[in-house]
Amino acid sequence: MAICAPDGYTLRADVDADGRLDEINASTGSVFFRGDGHRTVGEVDDALGFWQMLRGSWREGMKTRGAFGDFDGDGYLDLAVFYSQENNGDTPMHNMVVHEVHYGPLARDLSSGRTGTIHMWSSSFVYEVRALDANHDGPAELQVFQSKGDGAVVRLAGRQDRGGVSVSREETGLYGESDFPSLDPDALGYGACADRRSAGPEVEPA
Repeated sequence: MAICAPDGYTLRADVDADGRLDEINASTGSVFFRGDGHRTVGEVDDALGFWQMLRGSWREGMKTRGAFGDFDGDGYLDLAVFYSQENNGDTPMHNMVVHEVHYGPLARDLSSGRTGTIHMWSSSFVYEVRALDANHDGPAELQVFQSKGDGAVVRLAGRQDRGGVSVSREETGLYGESDFPSLDPDALGYGACADRRSAGPEVEPA
């Protein structure tokens, strides 16, 4: 089933390869799995393993950020996930416990049998992460909004490389902590869904 976008904030795809279209809220990172007469919701936090959560449990301000996109171009949605520590004032904290890609198909807890590293140049806090196929070439590009210190946030770009995603050191934008751009509703890069009614989150009563 092809990945499609009924609007600029939503994706529909068969995330878990069960033959049913699921729905992804691109702004919140929530996945609404359909099937078995009920709806199951997966959140990006679910993608962290027990030991990964444990490694961050003694640090304050650990936050999970994630984005869904087909980074390797195989037709399945993948999940890029970060688990990093918020800044202490204007001072960036360098505690990034998780920076990895879960390649689809994904389980309903958003785990995967195949993962890859997101190669980063800095381990500072990740405010937000997005996946866009703005040039419509198939594989999605990763956009990472990461702390530069002193209240500055840089936008960095990454693409599939070396069995994971490599993020460039080149800054594609510089912003304050509260003024980096909102998600462009036309930039997800996937075609419109042919029949929006057939793949919505509505389900039959259990």
